[in-house]
Amino acid sequence: MPPDVVISARNLAKTYRLFGHPGDRIKQFLSLGLRRYHRDFTALKDVSFDIRKGETIGIIGRNGSGKSTLLQLVCGIFKPTDGTLSVNGRVSALLELGAGFNPEFTGRENAYFQGALMGLGRTQIDRRFDSIAAFADIGEFIDQPVRIYSSGMYLRLAFAVAAHVDSEILVVDEALAVGDAGFRARCYRRIGELRNAGCTILFVSHAMDQIVRLCSRVMLLDEGDLLLSGEPVSVVAQFQRLLNADSGKRAAVREQIRTQTPEPPCEGGSAAGTFGPAHPDDADAAMPYEPNGAVIDEVRLVDASGQSVNLVRSGQDYRCVFRIRFTRGAERVRCAMLIKTRDGMDLGGAMTAPSIDAGIPSVPEGAAAVAEFDFKCSLNPGSYRLNVAVFGSEAGVEYALHGIQGALGFRVEADEDRLAIGAVDFGCRSSVRLTGAAAA
Repeated sequence: MPPDVVISARNLAKTYRLFGHPGDRIKQFLSLGLRRYHRDFTALKDVSFDIRKGETIGIIGRNGSGKSTLLQLVCGIFKPTDGTLSVNGRVSALLELGAGFNPEFTGRENAYFQGALMGLGRTQIDRRFDSIAAFADIGEFIDQPVRIYSSGMYLRLAFAVAAHVDSEILVVDEALAVGDAGFRARCYRRIGELRNAGCTILFVSHAMDQIVRLCSRVMLLDEGDLLLSGEPVSVVAQFQRLLNADSGKRAAVREQIRTQTPEPPCEGGSAAGTFGPAHPDDADAAMPYEPNGAVIDEVRLVDASGQSVNLVRSGQDYRCVFRIRFTRGAERVRCAMLIKTRDGMDLGGAMTAPSIDAGIPSVPEGAAAVAEFDFKCSLNPGSYRLNVAVFGSEAGVEYALHGIQGALGFRVEADEDRLAIGAVDFGCRSSVRLTGAAAA
């Protein structure tokens, strides 16, 4: 294994035995292998990858895709059924809320106990304890039994301990999902500090904004297979495409993602082929969902004179326009547009109706439509992407008829030097003046 590789998997597989009744385990043992009282479930299939020191790896996929199994193998909780897995470095894991905590121990006692399990001596934990307690921020409850803790308090303490043991590898499985906004912000800062210090981080989440914000690379698992590994925005877009494929087309979409074959032309033309990239880096950014009753094409950004543009100026008026062809009838139809930063952060957009009930009541098969969104550009100079989608509703549940991640890219320029910072210009007016004795 190369010296910069801290986790290496080759043809990794994990199969579980599933028993229909608790007594079947005893029958299986007594049968000496002559009879079979279980069925096999393969959670991971022939997975190979290398993770290098200092990488922050996002692991995404649908429920049951094998994400948690992979993390448990990395942490040594389970052994692989087939293949090899090499882990070089101390692993600190947060796999399940409060896993390993003794409910009768206080928070303080559990912090020392968990630290010891992770290889720290008492003196080392003594030096870190004040920082752990401050990060957890649970006050006097630190000296109360954890059985009376809320789920949020469990998470605070568990993450605080895991993030303060100086591990080479930090594994986090959906742990931030139950934290409040303030705690999540502290976690992001701490993950950033660990990443800057060279810690390798494996991060599982269903929150794609967290994945894009935190990760340098993303691995997409589905049905136990590693379909794709690469740059976060593009892998997340492929995952969204997989999520929005109906069950009859999902196998084909899986294979396209796995082999990275070109998207097949949509009926009547290619949705992906109608967008002019704003920048060479945007050439491969458009990622259509699998059509599910409609096809979006001719996505354009136009200025006040109706000319298509991909270079826009702050403070000017623009319109996002796209065409829709309905390949089957749909009810309660709404359209949407969303502007995002190049690294995937949502900035803002709009829907054509405020609720499902306010959508177009019925659209027949073969109908066509044009969606338009007028807006004033309040963005600061930079590069941005625009997503578009059309939705229908069935039995009160809204679903995507079609959508395109990164349908087009555009750049924003300003006519003059600007004092605004960040992505959005809020039109702030600023001043600073000295007061008191110093002003004299």
